Amino acid sequence: MVALKYVIIGIVVVVAVVAAALTLLPPTHRAPIQYIGSPSGFEGFVPSGQTVSYKGSQDPVGDLILSNGTKLPNVIWNGQYASTIIQNHNEIEQLNNQWVGELVDESSNQRFVPLQDVYVIKGQVPVEQVTLNGQEYYVIHADEIRDADIAGFYTYQGWINNFNA
Repeated sequence: MVALKYVIIGIVVVVAVVAAALTLLPPTHRAPIQYIGSPSGFEGFVPSGQTVSYKGSQDPVGDLILSNGTKLPNVIWNGQYASTIIQNHNEIEQLNNQWVGELVDESSNQRFVPLQDVYVIKGQVPVEQVTLNGQEYYVIHADEIRDADIAGFYTYQGWINNFNA
């Protein structure tokens, strides 16, 4: 009977400690995933060349241009193709550094213009708002986007501001 009494006291103490720990822990403020953009339109992710460590992986940061022309800055692409986007963008920057302004065609005096990579998403984009190191970001959950709904392009950098699909 004495042993049972100590078991019950032990259970009560454990429950009290767990309850106290749960109330003292700071709450995690994670916004739910929301879908932004047009269900029938196209949205564009334009990497900036910056990366951020998010949930254990290095992810590209850029702008998300919605089909209505709204530009969201500080967007992280997390999930599928993140490392490919970083690699492609680095290669585009190397090409730009080497060739921009160089003569391409002597007869027309045409020069190499700066290129920009853009990743087009068909339909709405799953995003979540987070704060990392005091900075607000939208995080694209790319693993929730069908492969067939993502396409990467290279285009003239000056045309990016006119992206509207």
